[in-house]
Amino acid sequence: MNLSRNNAKSNDINWINVVKALCIILVFFRHSENYYGISLGFFDRLYLTIYVNAFFFVSGYLLLWKQLSEPKILESVSEYMTCGAKTLFLNVLYRVAIPSVIFSVIEFVPSCLIQGRGIDVSYAFYKTFGGGTYWFTSALAVSELILLLLFFTRKKNIWFYALISFALCVAGLLIVQLGIFDNGIWAWRQGLIALSFLGVGGLYWRYEKSVDRLMKWRFVIPLLAVYVLILALCENTNPLISTLEIQPLGFLTSFIGCVLMIWFCKWMPQIRQLTFIGRNSIGFYFMSGALPITISILTHKLVAGIHIWMMLAICVTCIVMAYVAVMAINRWLPWLWDLRLIKNNIL
Repeated sequence: MNLSRNNAKSNDINWINVVKALCIILVFFRHSENYYGISLGFFDRLYLTIYVNAFFFVSGYLLLWKQLSEPKILESVSEYMTCGAKTLFLNVLYRVAIPSVIFSVIEFVPSCLIQGRGIDVSYAFYKTFGGGTYWFTSALAVSELILLLLFFTRKKNIWFYALISFALCVAGLLIVQLGIFDNGIWAWRQGLIALSFLGVGGLYWRYEKSVDRLMKWRFVIPLLAVYVLILALCENTNPLISTLEIQPLGFLTSFIGCVLMIWFCKWMPQIRQLTFIGRNSIGFYFMSGALPITISILTHKLVAGIHIWMMLAICVTCIVMAYVAVMAINRWLPWLWDLRLIKNNIL
């Protein structure tokens, strides 16, 4: 359903953990590039279509799988309200929203000091309780809560949810283009746009066996060629939900990229380190901004010039530091990922 380390369903599926692990590694890579001040040109375009959108894709896969499978979908509205809906809402609250606020509060003052920015009340509220620090988890929470409302219809047809998700995505893009409702609290506009990827993730779940039968080398190679050619020949392919300017070709290339990445990850063996990163990807995400910017600043003070090998060293260093930090939190402060663990430990 979400990126939480406590998601038992995702823990049982190797390719989902591999997708999340590779994507969060690419998030560190991208942030290391940005903060260090280097660009890899066309190579960046190859992964920018995937590295965040695949998270939404997988989240939709898991969420719609869980909510539309029997016996869950057979529950009446009253039964769903007292059980399934309550569980989903609390999971979004405790595993996504509250950890985002906690880590935003921890990061806020150091971030302001590093950026040389003054601290004022409105900005502090937006960056902490307003979900402004971590746009991805903010958008994820919004999109999953919207789907929660749709689940009250008790519709079984996956296309009902997919088509409404696409419609809300279009509405989000129109809102951005018209410049209305500019308040970006909890990245709700990104959440509307991200619904398209959750919807496609749900469609992938429903037709996964058919897609797997199709994804043979004779199909994958031409699909990969189309993906690369679009990125090479077409400039107007912005795939970034975060910028609120995602283009139609951006959707197309991103959807193709997600399917290709999943195909690749289904070939991957289980690797303990990748499994750990995938299961704890939300924790790694919370550190994917602060660590690269801090290490990049220190690197510039120690090493003159811009070097690709130094950027790679920064990326690897940040991932290792995040790995150690997440292991420590899992052992001594696991409630940071879910405050309900405090109550469970007391009981």
